[in-house]
Amino acid sequence: MDKANTYKDLIEEILIRGKRYRDPDFSARKLAEALGVSSFQLSRIIKATYGISYADIVHSFRIQDAMRHLKDKRFAPYSIDDIGLMVGFRNRQSFFSAFKKVSGTTPEKYRLM
Repeated sequence: MDKANTYKDLIEEILIRGKRYRDPDFSARKLAEALGVSSFQLSRIIKATYGISYADIVHSFRIQDAMRHLKDKRFAPYSIDDIGLMVGFRNRQSFFSAFKKVSGTTPEKYRLM
C-alpha cells in the first residue's frame, strides 16, 4: 500500500469511524498531530487525496451524516438546528450554508423530499 492510501485510511479511521468530524473543536492541526505530520503536510495530503480542503472534507462528512439523520424517522422529533449541532456545526448559518453547497438544497426541503 502506498503512502497516499495509508494516509487516506488513517484520515478516514480518525474522522469517519472515530466520528471526529462531529467535534467542532477537532481542527486540522489536531488531525495533523494524530497523523504525525505538519499542518502544511496534512493540507497537501488532503488536497492530493480528496481534491478539497480539510474544511470541505469535514463539511462533506457532516452533511452526509445530516442527510441520513434527516431521512431517518427516529430523528423526526429533532429540529433541523438540533441535527446540525449533532453532526458538528456550531450554528444554523454554517450548517445551512454547507448543506446547500453540498446538496444543492436546504435541510428543510431535503427532509421533505
